[in-house]
Amino acid sequence: MNVVILGPQGSGKGTQAEMLIKKYGFTHIETGEILRQMAASDHPWNNKIRKMLNEGILVSDDILNVVLKKYLTTAHPNGFLFDGTPRNFEQYKLMNELLSQNEEKFDKVIYLKIPEEETIRRLSSRRKCEKCGKVYNLVTDPPPDEKHCECGSELIHREDDFPDAIKKRLNAFWESTTKVIDAAKAEGILIEINGVQPIEDIHKEIVEKLGL
Repeated sequence: MNVVILGPQGSGKGTQAEMLIKKYGFTHIETGEILRQMAASDHPWNNKIRKMLNEGILVSDDILNVVLKKYLTTAHPNGFLFDGTPRNFEQYKLMNELLSQNEEKFDKVIYLKIPEEETIRRLSSRRKCEKCGKVYNLVTDPPPDEKHCECGSELIHREDDFPDAIKKRLNAFWESTTKVIDAAKAEGILIEINGVQPIEDIHKEIVEKLGL
């Protein structure tokens, strides 16, 4: 089974993806983290990608398509879990075409719905460990102390988690992703979930609706 999890930034996609992967062994495709790694590397596109991420702009399709083509060749015995991807209808079509080459498809698209004010509240409170990469939320999943990870390293407040950048990313999300949600609904594979519920309740509902 190949599953997509979509939702505005801060909707809990990553948390739910992690729980599903741990329990069911999906192969994780999370383009945001892949792109952040590229931005921090010596990749030829690092400066371009870093600028887009810091300004809250969705990375251009030409860059993302190269990334997707590479990672869709990864072994996935228990299926892919696409975390926040595809971000627009063009990517949706491209990924469907790539999957179809192996007689596969998107089986379910999960859409986590949360209000804009909740997105801003959650992301403004997000902190990431600069060493191990663990992500905390000062409101919903606080670290041992406000400035340090459980591993002892310092926590950072990413530039794209400040309110102005968050609003830009939200606008970009709605402009690009609405057609993906509409397409999944038309195909009968969309699962809509209230993302404001407690984490365990969301997970339970997803598992039930996926029939796992």
